[in-house]
Amino acid sequence: MKATAEGITVELHNYRYMGLVDWKLETGRHLRVPMTGTVAQWLQEGKQYELELKREENVGFDDFTLKDRVTIWPLFRRTYEFERTSPFSGRVLYRYRVVAREARYERDYEAIVELEQYHYASAEEILARWHCERCREFVEANIRPTCPRCRTPMRFQDLKDATRASRFLVLQLLDRESYEPEYVGYIRVDPPVPLLHRRLPDGTIERNIRNKIFPAWWFKDPFRPTEGATTLEEWWKVQGEVLKTTRSPVSRLARVVVHPDYRADGLGGWAVRIMLDWVKSRWIPEMRVPKEAVECIAMMARYNPFLERSGFRYLFDSRQGRPVLYYPLSERAQEAIETFLKNDPVAKEHQGRLHRSRFAEVDRLQGPIVLKEVTKAYSSHLTVEDLSGPVREVLEAFGVRQRVVQKYVIRNASATIQPGTVNVLLGASGSGKTTFLRMLYGAATGTKDPLYQLDSGSIRMPKNVSVQAHLPGELEPQFGEKPILETIYKLTQDESLAIEILNYAGISDAVLYRAPYRELSTGQKARAQLAWMLAHRPNLLLIDEFAAHLDPATALRVARKLADLARNKGITLVLVCHRPELIEVLEPDNVFVVGYGTFYRQGDLPERGFRVLEPYASYIVEGKKTWELRRRPTNIRGRVGIVSGNQVIGTVEIVDSIGPLTQEQLEKYQDKHLADKEFLKKYARGQPLYVWVLSDARKFDKPIPIQIRQGHQTWLNLVEATESEKKKSTKTQTSTTSSSDEESRPSS
Repeated sequence: MKATAEGITVELHNYRYMGLVDWKLETGRHLRVPMTGTVAQWLQEGKQYELELKREENVGFDDFTLKDRVTIWPLFRRTYEFERTSPFSGRVLYRYRVVAREARYERDYEAIVELEQYHYASAEEILARWHCERCREFVEANIRPTCPRCRTPMRFQDLKDATRASRFLVLQLLDRESYEPEYVGYIRVDPPVPLLHRRLPDGTIERNIRNKIFPAWWFKDPFRPTEGATTLEEWWKVQGEVLKTTRSPVSRLARVVVHPDYRADGLGGWAVRIMLDWVKSRWIPEMRVPKEAVECIAMMARYNPFLERSGFRYLFDSRQGRPVLYYPLSERAQEAIETFLKNDPVAKEHQGRLHRSRFAEVDRLQGPIVLKEVTKAYSSHLTVEDLSGPVREVLEAFGVRQRVVQKYVIRNASATIQPGTVNVLLGASGSGKTTFLRMLYGAATGTKDPLYQLDSGSIRMPKNVSVQAHLPGELEPQFGEKPILETIYKLTQDESLAIEILNYAGISDAVLYRAPYRELSTGQKARAQLAWMLAHRPNLLLIDEFAAHLDPATALRVARKLADLARNKGITLVLVCHRPELIEVLEPDNVFVVGYGTFYRQGDLPERGFRVLEPYASYIVEGKKTWELRRRPTNIRGRVGIVSGNQVIGTVEIVDSIGPLTQEQLEKYQDKHLADKEFLKKYARGQPLYVWVLSDARKFDKPIPIQIRQGHQTWLNLVEATESEKKKSTKTQTSTTSSSDEESRPSS
């Protein structure tokens, strides 16, 4: 129905989230409805609007809709889902679900104040004003204060640098983990600035430059309080008068603030695209004329391309030297921008582009890294000499007096690592992953330190290798007392490149840029370490325990960006990583498994495998059976295949061989070997048995068929068996090999 606005009530202390409008309906009825003051103040008394009521009495915020030529109420609210896909395969890696809605509640503005502090807060800078409804006091603070007079919590009044014309949109994260923030960003939109002049490259000033690009009437009625205001009450009155005449088809993107943990993952660009939906559907901020363009004046656009990636075009620098960018919402605006870029002498040079990546492709490795029969063993002499009496007594009670411990860490490892690939190392703690990285580092640097040398075999490194490595406690980046941005700048001699590298490492917070390394959290330090290594522009990057100190959500973002950077810039990555979700995002070209002297590429079969009857073969690869009973011990250690019938169904590590054990002893560990008393008696035949201790079982998604030679055999050469199967005709029927040799049968 038609309704005429008769009276608008907004008050200084709470207008952001409270206002009242008195209406005269076409039926003659008078009605008062609540709205946020930020919207109500733009309505014009005496003007007719379309008002639809959902209820006739006690009308609340959610009980009506209001339209002019555009929807005015309810406030904008949409749910967005953003996918982060792999630039390598195009596969969806993870998703965000975000609710974008215009700020309405007092808690929304509290969140905006908190987010704003990530950008601009310091000990000297206070961002918000708060009001005590009881004492009528105003206090400035960055968090909700208590009233200095009555000691009650104060209520939010406004952001100090906002105007009455400012409108705010908040972004709330859905499906979030308990440790993730609810509000991950906000957007502020204002009317365009009243006047805008251009600074030319020679320093001269060209006045009213926008009138040479767009129709002059677009900026004829700006939001420009011309009278001075020395008190808050005067500010309120002066701005209220200007609101009555403000009108422009141009909106100004005044602020995009994203939580620093999400900024480097592209949420800023998504926020800009959400803002465009908001402006187009609601004609934000003043709702009086359709919007044809969005203006943005932002110095940070020189260092971060998110505006340009969202479709903004750089046109000129303001009088103060700040970049001015525009997004066209109409064909008329698009044509005006293209004409300016085509005809203006300065604009023809930059063609609407401001930011260009400074991180060029590295000097890619000239060939593969080739490891051939690499072996590394450790030897240590344990003694109780020079220990205190009580400690020596404890150790001797456990039988520890003196011993030489020798073990293979890596044995006969052969592999090829191609340039520009992403490679992940897997293995249990102490299995040799760090040793593997040490040997690569030693081969790349030529260090003579025995810790980084192999015992036998060879590692062939390309001649142009340039390596950076992070091995905690051994090889770590060096930061002084300077802010981390200063440190990265000193390494790159390019401030834009320094910021770009910090963004790649997951640090996009200006407050952190100026913090020294010692003030960072553990997770922030891990990202700063990555930035330090990238600043050296290596073509080989070795990282132990990658992302170990990052929370799951942050680790996913950093992993995706690092893998993308490596593949685009030609960096060869070798990472130790155990977290399946990170390996999935890294999409490694190779996953190498290290353990108990073995080394192999995941997906390749181990050299050896042993045969096991069902259902026990399946129990082993599923991790249910950890002891394998046999009549003889085995000196084989490391990863082996589990053969069921004519298929390899998975792998397991043999970590020890125990025995001889009696039937009575074995009965106590039925949960490990899964053999019942009757089976033990039948299999043992009165003789002691041995246990092969199994660990780290892995079941293949799809069994691998092999061809088994006729005969009685426990151990199989899986490489030969696989090759034989490949050579078979697809028409050859699989034959079943029976055996009466008890040594070829598993104990259970």
